[in-house]
Amino acid sequence: MQSAPSTAQDTGTSHPQAVLAILCVTQLLLTMDDNVVNIALPTIQRELDFSPSSIVWVINVYMLAFGGFLILGGRLGDRYSLVRTFSVGTSVFALASLACGLAVEPWQLIGARALQGLGAALVAPAVLGLMTLVFTEPAARARAFALWGATAIVGALAGLILSGVITGYASWRWVFFINLPIAAVALLLLPRLVRGVHPGGADQPLNWRGATLLTGGLSLLVYALLSVEGEKDPAATAIAAVLALLLLAGFVVDQRRSADPLVAKGVFAGPVRSRALLAAVLLCAAMFQGFLVLTLYLQNGLGYEPLTAGLAYVPFALGSLTGVKLGERATVRYSAGRVLTVACVGTAAGALLLAWAQAGDLGYVGLLPGILLFATGIGAGLPSSATAATHGADERTSGVIASLVNSSQQLGGAVGLALVGIALGETGRRFGTAMTTATVLAVLSCVAAFLVVRHEPRTAGAAESDPRSA
Repeated sequence: MQSAPSTAQDTGTSHPQAVLAILCVTQLLLTMDDNVVNIALPTIQRELDFSPSSIVWVINVYMLAFGGFLILGGRLGDRYSLVRTFSVGTSVFALASLACGLAVEPWQLIGARALQGLGAALVAPAVLGLMTLVFTEPAARARAFALWGATAIVGALAGLILSGVITGYASWRWVFFINLPIAAVALLLLPRLVRGVHPGGADQPLNWRGATLLTGGLSLLVYALLSVEGEKDPAATAIAAVLALLLLAGFVVDQRRSADPLVAKGVFAGPVRSRALLAAVLLCAAMFQGFLVLTLYLQNGLGYEPLTAGLAYVPFALGSLTGVKLGERATVRYSAGRVLTVACVGTAAGALLLAWAQAGDLGYVGLLPGILLFATGIGAGLPSSATAATHGADERTSGVIASLVNSSQQLGGAVGLALVGIALGETGRRFGTAMTTATVLAVLSCVAAFLVVRHEPRTAGAAESDPRSA
């Protein structure tokens, strides 16, 4: 018997498309804030009198708080309801955005950005977790995840373009103020639309010892990765890395001994989820590294102005959206693992073409084939990795599984950014070499994706959608 389409009875809402729209706009907001301050940084540095070494933490502290608290945010969602953590997180994010826009001292902006990251760490798992619960029919879930992936990619690109436009024609403070009306609409509408969806598991205790070990370990790991390039005190980076490993090792021990582990034992019962998360880490590392290297090449190699460099990403956006659409259709027909494998291969091929074009100094036209292939692979790869990783999630685990997906992407981004400075060299102009490193990361993601296919259940993808499989 064929799977029934999503309805109010099986989703808990009579307006699933409206819910999807709000969740995707919220996801767009979070991913925009990963990049929206990049082009505004020189202006912020001038106006608030940041030192050259401290201005980078306007970006890094957001990623640090976001990546460090994600899994705790997901677990809180499973414990107290995804809707409630979405509301609290969005409120924190909006208030922090207001504080960022009103900052008059460096410490005020950095502190507010940390709060933004904390709010984002509560919101992001709730967004993906609610999608998992609202869209239970395979084809509908594939479409929802495809749109989620598209908004994540477009949000990153829109952040760069908006940063240039707003800084050029208004004030850098509006980079943060634009978050307020969007957050207000989400807070007003979403709780009303999803009444009855995931009321929370009041009987689920929260392992605060494990939460402290994991959050501390992830935060120190992200800090160490972000500090690899340009750190004045390498010893501090090494100490942070060692402490991170010790805390994460302590977390593993605690999970094995605890009667109430932070990450439920059933979450990694099969090999598919861990392989899909590993593929996501490597794919995002390749994406972030390729993204930054391409941005630097456009401005420092080809001499583009910031706004022109942002507009040069339009083909990247088109390629990403094409990949999202192709990946959505293929996931329903075949399986998430197969789509992920093909996407990773495409990403690696695109990165290799970009490395060749940059090494040969072929100009923007020479970059276009690599940009389109790289972007198409990313567009198909991110949603399919999330689909594979969240397969089988239920109300007790959807939040923490969603946070694992988001954590893999943040960790991959931190790895990619850490490797950029090393690959570019002292001159900062070894663009071809840096893009070759991104190619290697993408090739490694192909291996992880292939392992997903080997262990993928027969019910994934086409089998789920096949009427004969019911």
